[in-house]
Amino acid sequence: MTVNHKKYVGFIIKRDWIISTVWLLALGAFAYLLAVLYPSLFPDETSMQGIIATTNTPPMIAMMGPVYGIDAINIAILMSQECLIWFAIAVIVMNIFFVNRYTRTDEELGRHEMLVALPLGRLTNSSTIVFLSFMLNFIAAGFIAFLTLASQMDGVNLCGALIYGFSIGMQGFVFAMFTLLAAQLFSTARDSMGIAFALLGVSYLLRAYGDMNNHWLSYVSPMGLGLKVEAFYNNNFIPILILFAEAMVLAGVALWINSRRDSGAGTFPARKGKAHAGKFLQTPLGFAWRLSRNGFYAWAIGIFVFGVSYASVIGELDNFVEGNEMIKLMLQGEGGTAQLVDAFIALLNRLMALLVAIPMINCINRVRNEEKRGRIELIAATAVPREKIMGSFIIISVFEIVMLTFLGAFGLYVAADSSELVAFDELLKAAFVHLPALFVMLSFTIFLVGLFPKFTSLIWALFAYSFIIFYFGKLFNVPNFAAKLSPFDHIPKLPVQEFSVAPILIMSALACFFCALGVYYFGKRDLNK
Repeated sequence: MTVNHKKYVGFIIKRDWIISTVWLLALGAFAYLLAVLYPSLFPDETSMQGIIATTNTPPMIAMMGPVYGIDAINIAILMSQECLIWFAIAVIVMNIFFVNRYTRTDEELGRHEMLVALPLGRLTNSSTIVFLSFMLNFIAAGFIAFLTLASQMDGVNLCGALIYGFSIGMQGFVFAMFTLLAAQLFSTARDSMGIAFALLGVSYLLRAYGDMNNHWLSYVSPMGLGLKVEAFYNNNFIPILILFAEAMVLAGVALWINSRRDSGAGTFPARKGKAHAGKFLQTPLGFAWRLSRNGFYAWAIGIFVFGVSYASVIGELDNFVEGNEMIKLMLQGEGGTAQLVDAFIALLNRLMALLVAIPMINCINRVRNEEKRGRIELIAATAVPREKIMGSFIIISVFEIVMLTFLGAFGLYVAADSSELVAFDELLKAAFVHLPALFVMLSFTIFLVGLFPKFTSLIWALFAYSFIIFYFGKLFNVPNFAAKLSPFDHIPKLPVQEFSVAPILIMSALACFFCALGVYYFGKRDLNK
């Protein structure tokens, strides 16, 4: 590595160390937390065999992967089967953002052009990203392996922990290199990131189909291949080597393309638009929709598929819950199947509300992103008030919230209708009751963009806190006052609890207040502040 390469590595690390450190600490914390938690959830072989019987069904195999180690089941094998795929998805998302941030986004903003004007080689940026991506995933893998081993869970050993961690890390590295390749092929950061996330979805679906049908497609998917390690059982290291080889091939192709294309341009030229914009696109609302529509379509499909996937277990809910202490605590359902179904529906709708919050937050944060790129300034220089620009994004966000919530409920109904245990109107009520909580999240995002634009990332802290409270609140008996810091915890859990109008009105009023405040100050403050 030349002196310039070393300096450039240090430059990227200086820019990224806070974000990457937060990701690594969060991953490590969850890995250790689950490793400590699992033994108390499944204290004996009977409970483990019960959950294994549940997960060894087509819907659950599609969701989490194939079951293995039934003849020698222990808590480490069980945790690996249920958690490895979710950690892999988290690491993959981390890698997509990391690579896209320092490749295509930097080129789109003109930063890369300033850097290549210095005495740096044409491939310095891409080769540095390959090296840092590998190191980031190596550290993530080692950190997860170390903390899993430190938990001293039954069945955990050094070899199994390393296989577990590096399967997660290598899946992340493959997707990092695919994102690097996408950055060479497409000319915008939005396109390259969209293709990377599309591959993530395709990889998950290929794995699901392959695992359910014992088909070779499971080996084509990087995620399917990563699950073949059978951590803490066979400890098969070969899939990790194959994933590493795939990543290096992708890296080689990306570097080869990078050496032949112009800086700032993609191999595939951007699709030419119309010579003249339509009347709708000439409006602030049309501008906001044009920026948001592709993401909305992707999330619409994802939310619907999510509802269908989870609702498919409703017909066998008794078996799903039996022996699964984690689900029992989260559901807090007792008695017959009907009450279990109600509790399960309430749980799924809250989870889907949290998922709907992601594209909603992204939509409002686009105002800040467009501001940093100087595009909002161009619009505001015309006769369009800034309040109207923000209002357009708010309208699109509200539309996304309503439509995605409906699609989630519809997905639940489509998959669960055959069980005759759910009614569509009840599903809609249980889903739409979360709208005030989503509006609070929306208004807080607007408030940050309007008053504290440099701290817009704080909304993700609130989202993460809400998710942790949802997932672990009941498991760790989190105090009520701490749980109430999440807006979603104020929502009545229909159809288990009775509807209460007071929290709905209070949260709606808070949402209106913060929204009005954010819009007002966005119209008054300096742009690019």
